[in-house]
Amino acid sequence: MPTPTRQPPENFLVAFSLAGEQRDLVRAVAEAVEQELGSPNVFFDEWFEHYIAGSDADLKLQKLYSEQCALAVVCVSERYGGKPWTKAEHAAIRARDMQAQDERGRLGILPIRVGDGEIEGILFNTIAPDIRTRTPQQAARLIIDRLNLIIPSRIAAAPPIPDWPEHPPTLQWPMADRTDARTAFGNLLTRNAPSRFLPVRGPSEVGKSHITKQMLSNALRMPNLACGRFDFKGITDLDAEVRPFVQDLEIPMPPASLRLNERLGHILDALKQRARPTLLVFDTYEAAGEASEWVEKQLLPTLIRAAWLRVVIVGQKVPKSTDAICLVLQPPPPEEWFLFGQQNKPGEATLEDVRLVHHLCDGRARVLAQLFGARS
Repeated sequence: MPTPTRQPPENFLVAFSLAGEQRDLVRAVAEAVEQELGSPNVFFDEWFEHYIAGSDADLKLQKLYSEQCALAVVCVSERYGGKPWTKAEHAAIRARDMQAQDERGRLGILPIRVGDGEIEGILFNTIAPDIRTRTPQQAARLIIDRLNLIIPSRIAAAPPIPDWPEHPPTLQWPMADRTDARTAFGNLLTRNAPSRFLPVRGPSEVGKSHITKQMLSNALRMPNLACGRFDFKGITDLDAEVRPFVQDLEIPMPPASLRLNERLGHILDALKQRARPTLLVFDTYEAAGEASEWVEKQLLPTLIRAAWLRVVIVGQKVPKSTDAICLVLQPPPPEEWFLFGQQNKPGEATLEDVRLVHHLCDGRARVLAQLFGARS
């Protein structure tokens, strides 16, 4: 999907100078910075291709990095130092450094490390913070803090950039058993989650949809977290399924003329622009149809760089992943349903009653949850 057109301002607050090999990493950071500073205060070359294109592109870029930005961010890597375009950009940035009249002027250049290797003109004792081990939000905070040293008036106005919590949140989990699902989901919602993708697989009638609804319910209670649940079973009425999905995510509705894959791509692009902590829950994945290609070829690869994103996919079948452990659900035994019933309707049924009902309904989670769950 094309990125929204940004009209160049007279001066940028932050401008990134980078080699193309690190584009995905730097783009995520630039999006997080733009989230706080607003558009179009951040220069990232592909956002302004319509402006810099032409025979005088090198002159435009040199003027931009030397005069037309408050903070020039140099993305250090071996590839940066070996390309004609980045050499031209860096020459302008070095000239800016030589012309700096005071400490504030010198603070207007911030080197950050995005790859291995050195750059001619950056001395070995130059501190270039390595952002490869940080989330985009953490790297953005570093850049915003540097900008606040140059423009102190921004300090009071700068709100903290949202990030995932350090520890799993307290979850309200009114379900029989499912300790494994609750634990895995809680860990997913943390800054250092072992994986950003949680696949949950199980046969019919084990309560998978109930679990996804509880996940959404818990996520909606978390501050600064955008979250949405999409059930592929509902794609026969696409508008009715997409509308609550984007409403919970607080993004615009994609055009109704688009196919499902295109709508989902439109939604993901909107979320990338914002780059705030986001949870996407997809249910009934076996009914995804052609959308499975979008999930496996676009959404899941995005997780490699998008530290702001978490994805749960639930179904009788789920995508394979090399770094995520698939959670396999089994029907809770009668003993678990008995404990569940005692929490909601104490004393109304004995263990033998629950065993009989469990046998008669063949362990169907939907029936048992209605019988032994809390009164509505």
